[in-house]
Amino acid sequence: MRKLETFDHSEDKKISTTSATFGLLRKELIENLGVRRAKSFLLRYGWNLGKAHAKDVLKGGGSVEQMLEKAGALHYETGQISGLVSERHVKLDEHGEVASISASGEWLDSFEVAEHVKNHGISDCPVCHTLTGFGSGFTSTITGRSIFIREVECRGKGDASCRFEMKLEEDWDDVEMKEEIQLYQESRFIDELNYTYEQLLEQKNFIEKASTFHDTLTSRLSDGDSIEEMIGTIYDTLNIPVSIEDLNFHPRVYRGIDEIQYNTFSEDFLNSINKTKSGKILYSSYDKTFVVQGKSHKRLVTPIIVQKKPIGYITFFYLDKDAEAEKETMFIQRAATSAALFFLNEKTSLEAVENIKAYFFEQLLLKQYSSIPSIVYRGYYMGIDLKEPFFIASLKCTSEHLDASKVELLDQIIHSITRYLEMQSYKILITEYEGSIVMLLPKVDRLNYMLDNILKHLSHEHRHLAFQVGMSSQHDTIETIEEGLEESRVALRLNKGDKIASFEEVSIIGSLINSKNMLTIRRIAKKELNPILELKEHKRDELLNTLYVFLLNGGNLQQSISDLSLSMSGLMYRISRIEKLLNKELRNPAVAYELLLMLDALRILGDIDV
Repeated sequence: MRKLETFDHSEDKKISTTSATFGLLRKELIENLGVRRAKSFLLRYGWNLGKAHAKDVLKGGGSVEQMLEKAGALHYETGQISGLVSERHVKLDEHGEVASISASGEWLDSFEVAEHVKNHGISDCPVCHTLTGFGSGFTSTITGRSIFIREVECRGKGDASCRFEMKLEEDWDDVEMKEEIQLYQESRFIDELNYTYEQLLEQKNFIEKASTFHDTLTSRLSDGDSIEEMIGTIYDTLNIPVSIEDLNFHPRVYRGIDEIQYNTFSEDFLNSINKTKSGKILYSSYDKTFVVQGKSHKRLVTPIIVQKKPIGYITFFYLDKDAEAEKETMFIQRAATSAALFFLNEKTSLEAVENIKAYFFEQLLLKQYSSIPSIVYRGYYMGIDLKEPFFIASLKCTSEHLDASKVELLDQIIHSITRYLEMQSYKILITEYEGSIVMLLPKVDRLNYMLDNILKHLSHEHRHLAFQVGMSSQHDTIETIEEGLEESRVALRLNKGDKIASFEEVSIIGSLINSKNMLTIRRIAKKELNPILELKEHKRDELLNTLYVFLLNGGNLQQSISDLSLSMSGLMYRISRIEKLLNKELRNPAVAYELLLMLDALRILGDIDV
């Protein structure tokens, strides 16, 4: 039997392997440790390989330059490259020690490039880590100085060649290379595995915490907690200040900060987010989770999505501007999901309630109730105290592309308003009535500000529509609700382009018209203007407009010519025709005043458009 050869266990054995096998090891390192830690391992592996070969070279003796020349041959012999082109400068001191050294060169056909591209594709950074470590370890061992090589170009990242530079450690002054030198610090492979295990354990604990957090919110939701209670749970669990805001970033509820802090942060936030040139919020920038760095705080924000539409935002506040807010992304997204479930459930219930409230409101408008006390009592069930002061508002919707009178579209707008006001905890009555949207608005502070925000919300959700609101004067009893409705309509008719038109700001003639005298005024006006009103539509509108402009200008011919874009003869012909039809002298001040009042009355009542 052949006796096996014995080995000296103190000897450093050399083993050989194929490039494909090494490439497989390299691939597993990158995939399991990550690029940075795999690079650190390969640099140290190359360093120790170069160091071992340098020890063999030192045994053979020779000058420093002679020994350094053998590096290229060793590279080639180990199969790492097919060739080496380099230029090296070495200066020795009087004792024969290396005083300075520098080099640059090119590795030909690096085996690491081929394996990396095969397994991972083109890289963003150089990949010849083993070659870099080998050269650094070999040169440092031969010279007794800390010398490091850096790959400055690499075919593995798409460059034409693999080029390197070599310097003493103290001669490297750029930050990136100093960080790379730190990767050579001795660390056992078991430490890499321990580090990976710790990361996995940390991730596992993080996921378990997030899962527990989500389960807690879901449990609270199923217990029927309010949105305020749910926000309190989020704050108590994470100890992070939190808020829920509407689409205009106005607060619904917040915890962990006081009102002064919230207002300060809100101003800081609004000054930091993307806006259009006109100052409007660029909503399209905020349809996913995002971080905003303000001057006084940082915040993590994610939209609350209900039925594929954002209805508001949930926000985490960080008083430390250097806080890593992104780490809480999973938590804020779970919180947003729970909030979405709450609002979806609320929306379903709300739609049923709103249908009942709409019918109730129609009964109020039509006065279909037996007594005031009974209807007031029913109002309590709707969340409305009808004994308190209120306003009636009429909403006007116009569009160049859509039929704004369609019931389906009006229903969508009503739902948008109710969802928005639910976020604001402001209860109203709203319904589609006689082809338009009518609202009963309980008196609150800053009502115009609330209406302005409603219009902003509607403009955001219904971009192809334009909105205007006509608002009545204050009413203290539902017995005058019909007058309030007419006042809101009058305010809209007399509106000169404002988004919100108040009845209290309309002309005196508008304030004189109400439901009690409307029919009388209409009958008198139509009787006096009947000869013109009976004409064909085109001629009727032409003469009515001429009459209105002429009277409005106090009979001033030049101003009327300019406003109507007519010649003097054309204007005089029309005036003469009107006087004959009405059998009235338009130059008579009393006649002119009465006719102007009649035209204004019919315009306010919506019977004519001048």
